[in-house]
Amino acid sequence: MTLRVFDDAAAFLDVAGPHLLAHEAENGLLLGVATALRDGRRYGDEPPFLACVTDGEPVTAVAVRTPPYNLLLAWTDRPDWEPIARHLLATGTVLPGVSAEEGVALRFAAWWSKARGVSHEAAMHQRLYRLVAVARPRGVPGHARWAEAEDADRIARWVEAFGAEAIPDSPASNTPALVARHLAARTLRVWDDGGPVSMAAVTRGTPRGASISLVYTPPDQRGRGYASACVANLSQCVLDSGKSFCTLYADLANATSNGVYRRIGYEPLALEIRFRGRGDLPSGPR
Repeated sequence: MTLRVFDDAAAFLDVAGPHLLAHEAENGLLLGVATALRDGRRYGDEPPFLACVTDGEPVTAVAVRTPPYNLLLAWTDRPDWEPIARHLLATGTVLPGVSAEEGVALRFAAWWSKARGVSHEAAMHQRLYRLVAVARPRGVPGHARWAEAEDADRIARWVEAFGAEAIPDSPASNTPALVARHLAARTLRVWDDGGPVSMAAVTRGTPRGASISLVYTPPDQRGRGYASACVANLSQCVLDSGKSFCTLYADLANATSNGVYRRIGYEPLALEIRFRGRGDLPSGPR
């Protein structure tokens, strides 16, 4: 087994890309982050960690990390992540957690906790969903539109509320910059019923698909179908743009959101666990 660590995201994608694309939907997060890095985006002050393990020609494991976020481990038929773990241990890396397929996450967290002499806990069990055809909800008042500049302050408040509710341990992000990117790219959809009442955004893309996140409805507007209508409309926009599928993650603890996504056509694809370390490891799942 050979570990290869890359300084350049383009070179990393040249080697790891075909392997990641073999499970494109499952590896959408890694592909999206690596592609954004290749295109010049930065996720923090520290350089990213991009690595893969090869056994001759085949790639057997892939990892991406953009500090201060979690380590991301790719979905693969026969994961061999231990060379990655040993390299991170030898370089004194502090990991806030790992995000991976359930079995891989369990094994990695157990190995890392033993090697570091620390404990860990499951931060979130997430279901990855994929949609290839939209079942539009009916009878929801209002209409969908792209968010505009005059929505920026409201959207920023909603983004902060989404983070506090859905990913409370995540490192702080630059909300105004995030909102500005979405407005400029026209990737954030709002449902308008006498004013914005819900939102959803396309957060990253792969060659054949796109991922949806930032799904948020203020508490006083919930229970009226706004989120269903907004996500369904945005998903259709993605498919109409030429993509073959949409993906999104849902916290398994939130039965309401899981039900919403299933009703509009999202089908379970995989289960992921996000672990965070304790002891000398800071929290903050990706």
